[in-house]
Amino acid sequence: MLWQSLWPEPILLLVVVLLSQLLVLPSAYHPLTLFRFYARQLGRKVHPDPNRPENQQRLSGGLAVIVALLPPAIVSVALYMISELPLALDAVLLYCSLDWPWQRRQMLEIGRSLQQQQLTLAREQATAILVRDTSRLNLMGLSKAMVESCILRGGKQDLAVWFWFLLGGGIAALLYRLLLELSQQWNTKLPVNRQFGAAASWLIDTMAAIPMLIVSMILALQYGIKTSLKQLRNQSLFFNRSAFYLLTCASVAVGCSLGGPAYYGAVKIQRSRFIQHRQPGWQDIARAIRIVHFVQLYFILVVVGVVAAQVALQL
Repeated sequence: MLWQSLWPEPILLLVVVLLSQLLVLPSAYHPLTLFRFYARQLGRKVHPDPNRPENQQRLSGGLAVIVALLPPAIVSVALYMISELPLALDAVLLYCSLDWPWQRRQMLEIGRSLQQQQLTLAREQATAILVRDTSRLNLMGLSKAMVESCILRGGKQDLAVWFWFLLGGGIAALLYRLLLELSQQWNTKLPVNRQFGAAASWLIDTMAAIPMLIVSMILALQYGIKTSLKQLRNQSLFFNRSAFYLLTCASVAVGCSLGGPAYYGAVKIQRSRFIQHRQPGWQDIARAIRIVHFVQLYFILVVVGVVAAQVALQL
């Protein structure tokens, strides 16, 4: 049969991504919400004292990653071994790894609050998304933070999951996403997690590097290669290379300045500045979401092309 001779992951990806847009699970019922709670509880248990020796914190952080990921990995492999419909299981695992529609809804709500000059409400809403101290942010600062978060989440939480699904199926997508959640719950931007979260942070930065580079290239091709390359000459402070490249291209795409100092856990961190001709406003949150959607569409068109090429070769 034609279906059996095709590479199934691209077709499954298209179906599940469409389904995730139409059937959006509420945050309270999403499996990732339960895993976030589990990660926080595990972190408190194995990392009770941030004043321990750094080597001990790093070791406990690495072991915590194994403890957190091993059970879902074993259960997933066992299900594949007994399942008569492995592709259906692939689809379920991918669906459980995606929550961009819910993230997008939160960002749009924050944008509406800023539009209505409800800065206090917007700060409270942003605490569910941002790691940094939101109490110090004015309208421009909060808009900038949300634009950065939108672009980075679009690359790391969405496109990277698609990428790993195409490479390794449902298990790869799920384990990548769970590792991403660990790195966010044990975020090394906070001083208390700087050593403990290092293992999860390094692993996720490594796994997300290629997908984020792909997103950066798409943005540069669409919104100006020369301008993006000129911005890349700036010094990279605080951001890892893939995030630096992505935010550089994103500042050109959105057309506003990004980066600059930020407070994490009452500590002021100097970060790279991506200078454009204007500062961000609340309108740029929706603009950043549209840019993420453009990259998603570009990626989907490539996947459709792969599927069409497979079908043409089989006919």
